[in-house]
Amino acid sequence: MLRATRGSGGPALVIDCHTHLNRYTPEAPATLAERYALLRAEMETHGIRQALVLSSYAVTPERPSTRDILELVGNDARIGVVAGVRLGRDRAEELAELRELLEAGRIKGLKLYPGYEPFYVHDAGLRELYALAGRFHVPVMIHTGDTYAPKARVKYAHPLTVDEAAVEFPDVTFVLCHLGNPWFADAMEVVYKNANVYADISGLTLGAFEERFERFALGKVNEALAYINNPDKLLFGSDWPISDIGSYLDFTRRLDATPEEREGLLWRNAARVFRLELEGAPGATHGDDRTA
Repeated sequence: MLRATRGSGGPALVIDCHTHLNRYTPEAPATLAERYALLRAEMETHGIRQALVLSSYAVTPERPSTRDILELVGNDARIGVVAGVRLGRDRAEELAELRELLEAGRIKGLKLYPGYEPFYVHDAGLRELYALAGRFHVPVMIHTGDTYAPKARVKYAHPLTVDEAAVEFPDVTFVLCHLGNPWFADAMEVVYKNANVYADISGLTLGAFEERFERFALGKVNEALAYINNPDKLLFGSDWPISDIGSYLDFTRRLDATPEEREGLLWRNAARVFRLELEGAPGATHGDDRTA
């Protein structure tokens, strides 16, 4: 188990900013309630203080809607929900639903899935969505890089496409999911250049890290830490259940990070960007200081 960074003598605080309750394989629990119970068990096993659950761009029997997830988790203080956005829906209907959830404070952010859906994040059709995110000071998470689905189109998921959106919408906070894997260098430049862009390190592997690929991934994330050179910019996420939380924590422990970078990565940056309340967190600040 990871040990605390500065400010505490106990186990490190950890926020997993990227999990799902989708059913990806036939072996996974069949019901949403069972998958939720399994996530909470994983959190207890690995000392995860809070987790963000991202809903999908599609609603199917295996992919629950944002409202279904919210109804299930209820007032669970250790679970936050990020609403997946589907561009194929009626735009007015979708924006009205998101506005309602944001006004009620029920969701912590929005998630776009370029690649899984054929659009670029700088598409003019997203202006109203970004305006909504800016108004309510919630981040927009963006899938970047490789896709779980082989029929997705990765040209739409290149991290450089986010640069254009970040420049055009400077009051919106963007989070590059998966650090652009395999376009790490492009992702780290977009994060370094733009004050309103962050990245999570989730979903770099399927299941647990295999030794050879772990060496590769450690090298890439270490390069990002050195190039970005800002402890406020990277966030811990696992992409559970696609990736194994315990293996991800071990991976994070092996990174060549400063104490400030490790603390920021494990919890402080997510707490700030997603405006999460953490009781007992040492010196925690709430809300994105750039947009608040």
